Amino acid sequence: MDRGNIPISKNYELEYRYFDRDLNHKYFNRRFEIYVLEKKALRKNYVLHMDNTDTRQMAPNVFKASTGRKKYDFGVTTLNWNDIKTKFTDYIVAELGEQQRENVKKAIGKLSSPKL
Repeated sequence: MDRGNIPISKNYELEYRYFDRDLNHKYFNRRFEIYVLEKKALRKNYVLHMDNTDTRQMAPNVFKASTGRKKYDFGVTTLNWNDIKTKFTDYIVAELGEQQRENVKKAIGKLSSPKL
C-alpha cells in the first residue's frame, strides 16, 4: 500500500491511499482513496473524499461530509486521470472556497495516477 499526505494550505491537506493490485478493479488496476482533511489543533476533520471502491462502476465516486451522501454523477465522460483530477479539483474548491483554487491545483498536481 502506498500512502501519504500532501499539504494544500496551512489549514487543509490531501491524504491519499493507493492499495495493492486487485483484479476486481478493471480500469485502475487497484483501489484508491483520496481524502481532503481540515487540520485542527487536536485532530483532523473530514471534508470529502474520492474513491473507486464500487467495482460495478468504472468512474470513481465522491463523498462529501456536508451532505453525508455519495455523489454518483462524477461528470467525467472519459476515464482519463487528468480529467478526473480536474473535476475533483472543482469539487474541492466548491467546498473550501474559490480563494483556495491555486493551492488545490498544486496539491492535486502532485498526485500520481493509480494505474499501474
